Amino acid sequence: MFAFISDFFKGRPKEEAQPKLQSVSQSQSRAERTIKYDPTLIDTLKKDHSKLVTLYGSMWKEGFEKKDYRKLSNMIAEFKASFQSHLLKENVKFYVYLEQSLAGDIHTLQVVKDFRTDMNEIANAVIQFCKKYAHQAFTHEMEQDFERDYVKIGEVLTRRVSMEENELYLLYQPE
Repeated sequence: MFAFISDFFKGRPKEEAQPKLQSVSQSQSRAERTIKYDPTLIDTLKKDHSKLVTLYGSMWKEGFEKKDYRKLSNMIAEFKASFQSHLLKENVKFYVYLEQSLAGDIHTLQVVKDFRTDMNEIANAVIQFCKKYAHQAFTHEMEQDFERDYVKIGEVLTRRVSMEENELYLLYQPE
């Protein structure tokens, strides 16, 4: 029913080569950096995305569709924990590194900051969704609301993952 979530990942190569971009900032020395480049970070973040999409789809198929609200509640908790773990990696390792390396390029830096702000807003909506539906029993009204909210959150997450992987992650380069 919600193939748009998993369709994004079909046909994606296991490992994607990242184009080499030249460093845009030489204003900070390596000694001033608090976060070092991690050559495995982008692959790790992409694997997180795949796991999150799988969990998200399972919430529908294994929990909601079967009206197994106990299982759904457990899956929502697992999704929420994985989502928060992913956000921590992105915020601490990815965004901080980009902000350091792009310090001399105010325009690109602003784009990165806008992405980060947007992700924080999405994260708040996702966490609220998880809290709202972390119940082991649903009323008829909750069932209707869940379906609507699930679709909205899924569409937003799919767009965001696509944007991150196809645009934002390309900025993450060693100096």
